[in-house]
Amino acid sequence: MKKLHLIQVGVGGWGWSWAEIVKHSKDWEAVAYVDVSKDNLTKAANFYNMSENNCYNDFDEALKKVEADAVLCVTPPEFHADITIRALESGLNVLVEKPIADTLDKAKMMVKAAEKYGLKLMVSQQYRFKRGPRTVRKIVRERIAGTPSYIIINFHKSPTFPANSFRYRMPYPLLMDMSIHHIDTLRSILDKEPVSVYAETWNTEWSSFKGDPVAFLSLKMEDNVRAIYIGSWVSQKWETTWDGDWRIVCNEGEIHWSGNKIFVKAPIFYTVYTRGMLERDGVLEAELIPMDLEERDYSLHEFAESIRQDRVPETSGDDNLKTFATVLASIDSAREKKEMFIKDYL
Repeated sequence: MKKLHLIQVGVGGWGWSWAEIVKHSKDWEAVAYVDVSKDNLTKAANFYNMSENNCYNDFDEALKKVEADAVLCVTPPEFHADITIRALESGLNVLVEKPIADTLDKAKMMVKAAEKYGLKLMVSQQYRFKRGPRTVRKIVRERIAGTPSYIIINFHKSPTFPANSFRYRMPYPLLMDMSIHHIDTLRSILDKEPVSVYAETWNTEWSSFKGDPVAFLSLKMEDNVRAIYIGSWVSQKWETTWDGDWRIVCNEGEIHWSGNKIFVKAPIFYTVYTRGMLERDGVLEAELIPMDLEERDYSLHEFAESIRQDRVPETSGDDNLKTFATVLASIDSAREKKEMFIKDYL
């Protein structure tokens, strides 16, 4: 299978790790790097064996000189819309890091541009592309514990970013850069959309963040399903995985997903024999469904397949507007201290 050609914009920080993933992709070959930093370009070119002739400080120059199928945008969010729209205008599909943009108006412009030029716009919401959430989604859709009623999500981490990271300057770093993944995963698992959100955010005395790294969300989903989310980027001593700790309470049982282990309490007839699960003392432990690729590797594969098959990618820009709108509604709710309705944003 012939590899598709990719121009990667942004090769420092998170972009550096993206270059590693693209390098080993069976679907993509990076044919050019673009970055405003000459140091970033030189370092990436030397490490990943990219010809310096294919390294550019100017994105427009790269678009003119390099033949490619798509652009991978790994820059701070405020630059996503400009890069994406210029790429689409040049006939290139776009895979962009989350959040899709820094404002909803820009995100909508990106989606409209993709529709106008008949090209693919996909957002890298890779947290849904893992064995854990894929397995939970399967269990929910098979109704093994019945119909979901409410969900409690706990997320606690204390990450350290480079001193110059834009995350330390963001007013709502947790919501915009991390909780967005959990909200997207919630949408994927339940196959339901958020209706409204009430949020509170705050900072702590030991935090290195300028903005609020702690958040509480109360989400109303379709069909009157409720979700409570508590997240922190300044946890002390006790941490969850990056996926968080999920408890999904259904009308006939419960699902607990934590630490890449999934346990189900279900009606008794499921404990006799359930494919893909092992029963111990009335509790089912689910085997994680196999996946050849996960996370960003899967994002790249899904992006490539959507181009080859000429179909909408799973985390398309249009679909991702619902995730992004929920995050922005959460931020407005925290500011205004009232419930916000997602339809008002879409």
